[in-house]
Amino acid sequence: MSIENFIVEKVKSANIKFTRAQQLVADYVLKNSDKFTYMTANQIAKEVGVSETTVIRFSLTLGYRRFSDLQDELRQLVIEDRTVQRLQKTQRNVKEGQILNASFEHDMKNLQKSLEQIDEFEFNDVVKLICGAKHTYIIGLRSSLTDAYYLAFSLNAMLGNVEAVTDNGLALESCLLNATKDCVVICFSFTRFTAITLEALQYIKKNNQCKVVTITDSVRSPAIQYSDYVFIMNIDSLTPIDSHVSSIAFSNALIAAIGQRQNEKVEENLNTLESYFKQVKTFYDN
Repeated sequence: MSIENFIVEKVKSANIKFTRAQQLVADYVLKNSDKFTYMTANQIAKEVGVSETTVIRFSLTLGYRRFSDLQDELRQLVIEDRTVQRLQKTQRNVKEGQILNASFEHDMKNLQKSLEQIDEFEFNDVVKLICGAKHTYIIGLRSSLTDAYYLAFSLNAMLGNVEAVTDNGLALESCLLNATKDCVVICFSFTRFTAITLEALQYIKKNNQCKVVTITDSVRSPAIQYSDYVFIMNIDSLTPIDSHVSSIAFSNALIAAIGQRQNEKVEENLNTLESYFKQVKTFYDN
């Protein structure tokens, strides 16, 4: 459903008659739906030229208990609308049979934009933190699961003290209970921002006092407020599903940098693993 249809349906269902000031707020929502989802009521009021109370009453008039409830529902609509638009744009602009090259070129642009946004000094600080950490927990749920598992699998083979948290089960409980100020938590959190991930970060930052590193796709990510280091990835895609190429590339850079910094330890751990793999015949042997 489009934002326009959403507002119209709300007005019809509640038999609403807006005041002139509320009509100004409605017009602002229609023209700036994306901005509306992350601005405060006070910020919106200043831009529209009405009182903060008017903005809040606008949401109450539409049937919401809180202004934030309206923002939450609009945020989902904006995301869904953007997903459909992305697919339609691909259908219009990319000819059949050209999608392979177009997709690779799109991801190369994502990689370049992501690289330009990374602070190399902060990147090096994070490498030092991980190398010196007592334990590293890597959180990623739903679409971020692959990112978290790949980085955790690679770093644990190298360092031996890394754990993937990819659901709200025992691994998450272990993280919440055992993470301390000597530990590092790395979080992958992309648009739509899984609630469990955010609740875990909030708890960890408040109670465990460990360093939090967040890999996300937006400066509006709610995970940022709980993070000590933030890296923004471009995840734009020609499909309805976001591209995680930049995120995986960032993980590869971390893996390479940590391998370089902890060369002897990594080599020893990898040799131990290889010896075990041979002993139990983990891999197919011709």
